[in-house]
Amino acid sequence: MYFKKIFIMVTALAMLASMSFAVAQDGEKNDGLARVALITAKDGQGKALEEAIVKYHHFMGKKKGAMRYQWYAIRTGPDTGKYIARSGGHNWADFDAKHDWDEEAGAKFASLVQPHIANAVITITKNDDELGIWPDSLEGYEYFSVTRWHIKAGHYDAFSEGLKKIDGVLKSGGWPTYYSFINTISGGTGNSVMVVSPRKNFADMAPKEPAFMDVMKKAMGEEEAKAFLADWGTTYKPGQNMLLQHMAEQSDYGDGK
Repeated sequence: MYFKKIFIMVTALAMLASMSFAVAQDGEKNDGLARVALITAKDGQGKALEEAIVKYHHFMGKKKGAMRYQWYAIRTGPDTGKYIARSGGHNWADFDAKHDWDEEAGAKFASLVQPHIANAVITITKNDDELGIWPDSLEGYEYFSVTRWHIKAGHYDAFSEGLKKIDGVLKSGGWPTYYSFINTISGGTGNSVMVVSPRKNFADMAPKEPAFMDVMKKAMGEEEAKAFLADWGTTYKPGQNMLLQHMAEQSDYGDGK
């Protein structure tokens, strides 16, 4: 899941911990929603925060129905050194669920984790289920390249139609790189979309064959492909990019799941 700082500031992330969620089972159809937190550690307390999250997640691993976060360290861009915590695969109704351990979990978070957090920004995002090419399993994928595109006012339909056309060409043309599109539903700016691409390591980030333009030209012809992309390029403005590194230890809940 790049999140701008104009998002709503959260002064107590314990609110997030005290909320419980009925997590959809693997393979079960859901609304494709994710709750995402951009977290800034207090100065000099990044390591302490990471250690506290490990303990807290092991504590939460015993709580039936608890939301499960995957943690990522931001390695490039303006937010380098911050963290992203994400729990996906949710329905809207999940955000209404309550459990008898909510108060206990909130108190635990407030005493163990909150002291190391300077601030946090919360968003709700939604995966585009129709577009993209994604691996069956993310095992072995450690890095995620994330780029935000800003769709220009009045160009949403043209952008969407162009994106669908490109997606169809890439899928039929043997494009070798995985990608997914994610929209910010709450807590962000309107008319923007994130492009996420998983990579196993830095070597995996090198360009692959066939190249993007080769796939487009083969499907549409060189001149038509160039004209189409030039026209479609007027519908949006590229935003910032960042590289996330998955934090396996901080994402583990200690229960073998």
